[in-house]
Amino acid sequence: MVDYSNPVAGIAGGYTGNSLAVEATIVGLLSCALFGVLELMLAIFSTFHVYRGLYFWSLLVSAGLGVLPQSLGLLLKYFELAPIAAPVTLSTAGWAIMVTGQSLVLYSRLHLVVQNRLVLRLVLGMIVFDALVLQIPQIVFSYGAVFVASHGFLYAYNIWAKVQLTGFFLQEVIISTVFIVQATRLLQAYPRKSVRRTSLRYQLLAINSAIIVMDIALLVLEYLDLFILQTVLKTFFYMVKLKLEFAVLSRLVSMVNHHDPLTLTDSGF
Repeated sequence: MVDYSNPVAGIAGGYTGNSLAVEATIVGLLSCALFGVLELMLAIFSTFHVYRGLYFWSLLVSAGLGVLPQSLGLLLKYFELAPIAAPVTLSTAGWAIMVTGQSLVLYSRLHLVVQNRLVLRLVLGMIVFDALVLQIPQIVFSYGAVFVASHGFLYAYNIWAKVQLTGFFLQEVIISTVFIVQATRLLQAYPRKSVRRTSLRYQLLAINSAIIVMDIALLVLEYLDLFILQTVLKTFFYMVKLKLEFAVLSRLVSMVNHHDPLTLTDSGF
């Protein structure tokens, strides 16, 4: 059985084992994340005719400034291809941008189905609050574990990583639940049944369920202290999440526009 946890001595450690399975897993998942996010960025620029709006920028930033540096940082760290400061900075900044950017992508699509501005403000406030409260301590603990080389910082990092991942999991569950409930109500508001609308509803439910399942898998790996597998799989999963969002949202935009042409204009999407 492959052991993914022992080779990593905290955030500052590279992979020191000689398991081909571990090395192949790292390279395979991170390479898929890199190529997937580059493909997504090309699709974004070729699909959007006007480069503005929260959805466009949150998707682009989460991909280009989140998943991309996170993938490169982990490759550099685990294979010790650069001084530790470079990969730690890349992966720490990449993770912060990636996870908050993903939440903003989820938030931006809420404008399509939620007309209650109080709900939108509360969701945005939750994202900002979590970004500050959960990310800042993690950044401090990350650099402390590397440059101070203290067991206290390392212990704090390992504990806070679990708290942080749990917090972001709950955040995505809340946003996804609000979206599914409101999207279902909107699609049911049409006077006649449609195979296309039914198909879209099932797609939205499947995508949000897949996102939650991926988050649960990451939580399990985090609490099992399978550090390498958790970090590389997390990067790969976030690339998949962004691609799923991009694939289905254009259909939802088209349907909502057809149902209520003012929705997108009012929302600022």
